Amino acid sequence: MIKDRILTVEQMKTCERRSEELGVPASQLMATAGEKLASHVMHETMVEGQPDTPEVLILAGKGNNGGDGLVAANHLHRSGISTKIVLCCGKPTTPAAIKAFDSLNKDIDVMFYDGDNTHPWAEAIDNATIIVDAIFGTGFTGEIERDLQPLFIKLNTYAKRVIACDIPSGVDARSGQAGVLAVQADVTVTMHAKKLGMLLSPGKYFCGYIRVEDIGIPAAAMSDDPIMANEIYAKASMLDDQQLGKKFLTSRKPWAHKGTFGKLVCVCGCRRYIGAAGISATAAMRMGVGLVEVCSTGKVIDSLAANLYECTFNEMKADADGYMTSDNVPAILDSLADAKALLLGCGLGHTPETEKLVAELIEKSPVPVILDADGINSLVPNIDVLSKKQSTVILTPHPGELARLCGVSQEEVLADRLKYTYDLSKKYGITVVAKSSETIVCCADRTEVITAGSTALSKGGSGDMLAGLIASLTAQTKRSSLINCILACMVMGRAAEVLSTKRSERGILTRDILAYLPFFLKHLEGGED
Repeated sequence: MIKDRILTVEQMKTCERRSEELGVPASQLMATAGEKLASHVMHETMVEGQPDTPEVLILAGKGNNGGDGLVAANHLHRSGISTKIVLCCGKPTTPAAIKAFDSLNKDIDVMFYDGDNTHPWAEAIDNATIIVDAIFGTGFTGEIERDLQPLFIKLNTYAKRVIACDIPSGVDARSGQAGVLAVQADVTVTMHAKKLGMLLSPGKYFCGYIRVEDIGIPAAAMSDDPIMANEIYAKASMLDDQQLGKKFLTSRKPWAHKGTFGKLVCVCGCRRYIGAAGISATAAMRMGVGLVEVCSTGKVIDSLAANLYECTFNEMKADADGYMTSDNVPAILDSLADAKALLLGCGLGHTPETEKLVAELIEKSPVPVILDADGINSLVPNIDVLSKKQSTVILTPHPGELARLCGVSQEEVLADRLKYTYDLSKKYGITVVAKSSETIVCCADRTEVITAGSTALSKGGSGDMLAGLIASLTAQTKRSSLINCILACMVMGRAAEVLSTKRSERGILTRDILAYLPFFLKHLEGGED
């Protein structure tokens, strides 16, 4: 078992293959997995409220996941627990599972699923006090096949308590997507490490309480293969607020001045998207940056100046439709001479001129660039300019923008969001913050999954707020972009969570979260709740 690290489907397969090469065969891993699974089932039978004579039903598929269930059945039977098995997809087909089937105690009642609700398998589901879901493992994708749907309907309707083996059947371990009839587990016993899909929505809501078990995969199996290079964690999301503040927030010296906390230049806004520029600039100031200069069109500046008293403004040239032009590059570069970071793209709009503007600024900016929204869309036609960057670049795409950056459909991205995020990060040597209900941050060979947040963030403006927070931290500190992006995501997510306990998530606006940020940051610093 590996502490804290999360594995992709491909990484888990590699661990199993390397384990075989290192002298620990699949049958041995299955024997250990089945024993650990049985141990959890036995513990559940002793929980208050369980009958004195529990009935355990193992629902077994035809692969190695089903084999784990068969091994568990033998252990449970030897412990004196009434145990039955339903083979849901016929007899086992993998060598290790076949071996487990052939080793089954002959006194264990084995039934075959046939789709007929009047047959014994259906009655067994009704009578079982605990059901072990060992039907599909981490290889599942898509929807439950039609001929198995009566089984899953019966299971989800009548099961009293469900323990899933490795991952609930119907949940995609790669993407977190879940079939309509995915199993709702109370407990998931997963082997060696958590799988990525168990942390992503909606799959994470099907897992119940997750227990990770060591099944004897050698530590050496985690090395000597390029696919293992990406180390995935969700450590920040496991911290409480005080731990988060202590670990990530930097101190502010009493003698510090605005120059100490850096200058941020925001090239944002157009006639159509004035609010995005205001939100991102406000977020940056709320996160503690010393000075914010907004470079935008006259229309945007006239609209924002009445409320953004703390910012300075630099009027940019605009075309007839109110979008900035590439003629502004020299003026922006002048502003960057004493700046620490550049936020580019919030409400920028997308035209041929913004494409030129973005490409030139990425190539010529002497300071880190945080690229969001239409800055990302404007980058797409000239994406290889990232190879010419002079400084750090951070991209903050949502799934649609990530799809455009990678030249694939949004459906392809949603099927394996980590792959596209990681590949983009590696290809260009950039940090990518792939936003969704769970945000994936990739920087070099390190990935962090952020699970903080609520539907209060499911509104226009949240992305602009996050970009402003990241840019603010980038301008203030010399820490890695990974750390700054993690902190920004956590601050925004946790602040939204706390505010959601006081108000309806439906009615919370981005400006409400921005107004609450100073109070929440005080809480992180160890101050008032």
